[in-house]
Amino acid sequence: MNYSLEYANKVVSGEIVAGKKIIQACKRTIRDFNRKRGFPYYFDEDKADKAIQFIEAMPAKDGSVLKLELFQKYIVSELFGWRMNGTGNRRFDRAYLSLSRKNGKSFLVSCIGALYLLMENKPARGRQIVFSANSSAQAHIGFDMLANGLRQLATTHPAINSRLKINRNEIVDRKTDSVAMPLASDLHSLDGLQSDLAICDEFALARTDDILNTLKSGQVASDNSLLAIISTASPDLNSPMYKEFKFVSKVLSGTEKADRYFICCYQQDSNEEAFDPDTWEKSNPLLANPELAKVMRSSIQADVDLLSKQGKMRLMLVKNFNRFQNARADGYLMMNDWDAQAIDPPDTTGKPVFIGIDLSKSSDLTAISWAVPMDGYLYVDSHSFVATKYGGIDEKSREDGFDYVAAEGRGEADISKLDSGLIDYSAVLKYILNLIEVNKWDVKAIAYDPWRSAYLVTDLEKRDFNLISVRQGRQTLSTPTIRFRDDLYSGKIKHSDNQLLAYAAGNAILKYDANGNMLIDKQRNATKIDPLAALMNAYTIELNEEEDKSNEVDNDYYISGRWLL
Repeated sequence: MNYSLEYANKVVSGEIVAGKKIIQACKRTIRDFNRKRGFPYYFDEDKADKAIQFIEAMPAKDGSVLKLELFQKYIVSELFGWRMNGTGNRRFDRAYLSLSRKNGKSFLVSCIGALYLLMENKPARGRQIVFSANSSAQAHIGFDMLANGLRQLATTHPAINSRLKINRNEIVDRKTDSVAMPLASDLHSLDGLQSDLAICDEFALARTDDILNTLKSGQVASDNSLLAIISTASPDLNSPMYKEFKFVSKVLSGTEKADRYFICCYQQDSNEEAFDPDTWEKSNPLLANPELAKVMRSSIQADVDLLSKQGKMRLMLVKNFNRFQNARADGYLMMNDWDAQAIDPPDTTGKPVFIGIDLSKSSDLTAISWAVPMDGYLYVDSHSFVATKYGGIDEKSREDGFDYVAAEGRGEADISKLDSGLIDYSAVLKYILNLIEVNKWDVKAIAYDPWRSAYLVTDLEKRDFNLISVRQGRQTLSTPTIRFRDDLYSGKIKHSDNQLLAYAAGNAILKYDANGNMLIDKQRNATKIDPLAALMNAYTIELNEEEDKSNEVDNDYYISGRWLL
């Protein structure tokens, strides 16, 4: 039975309630089955069926007969049915599986682990299965579920019993010398592992993607490996989980290509659907089971009723409906709205520009941002300079929770080349001057925070730029802070997909003075908002100029006396 096509067809036809991402995934599946010439993969229905039969031979957690739901059969079929022409190896070497809590994520983890431990035969011996998470306790959840299932299976199948050795932190298949183990995402413990299956459970809690890079690098010698991300959405929109979500979204929409990446994301299509029980199956696919639905629906409804009254819907949307949210109540920007205003960089040649500078300590982050008035909107972008004085760039990336090496590769940053690791302010000056020259900009103003401004201001003054000091207080920045957010939400501000600038925007929180005036701040010392702070300096001056122009027009109108006619 081809469960992949059965599920995909029922989703696309509307017979199964599904969200946009699952519909896209199922359309992708149908397209794959229809691709013939030049498509390097084929679907082995027998292998898919045997994988499902093996899992259903294992008892459920309570010892009852296990029956997979159709969506679970779809996932297993896709992962173990698709094969590569010529070798017969599995097609998918990466998987993104995301669904709301209490929908069997740990169960899926254990099923995939069992199949790799006992059913796969490439490599024939010494397979490594790693259950990884941010904590040892979390890593043990899927591993322990696998151990419990195999113990129950062994009691009724002597052949399985003779093969397995199950300990607290290790399951060994004696027949093939293969091993499954739980490990917390400590890079020291993971470095050197050559896993054939690596599972990142609850990846939403990770601060960096170091764990993914380390696990994947350990699979380079395996031609039948799988790296699986299994998690509910993240409440932190600067998390590597959200960045991965944005990438897989592009794959599903067809703007990126990744034929060896399996993607299955169950989520609501909007926040408003949290109040529409008829749509809840989009993020909670276990609701397809009538018996489970009786318990789950009442539990979800109780959470919605309580948390909406308590003003805690953001976290509810993340956990129960798998919607990415900035769950901090004091967050300055909703990152979904920030992402909605991303565009391809327009041609700004010869345009007026407002440049903002945030000059940090020479051992931290210095940012240059700019705002260019376009037809109908303000285009903004940024570039940063990264110090490496304390611990080098790897340590700084870990401390800040951002991959600066990748940012440099994208052209968003320059990492200090000085032996001291300090910011090279001559390089900063050179960058600004080159930026202006290449774009032939008409520089209206260069706005800077007077704190530590002596580094660059003197050199810029020699070049006859209009330099404006922007004091970092409520009298200067409170109104621009409000207006910037409003303009972003209304589409009057557009930006490139600059991930370092987005990182700063996601880190920004609001603080208030005694009179309720707001300013942006950062959540903790390790998080950086420098690119956004530099942009706020530029925006403040641009906003003041726009208001001055508006006042001049109003004055001309009233002086002319035309308003009397």
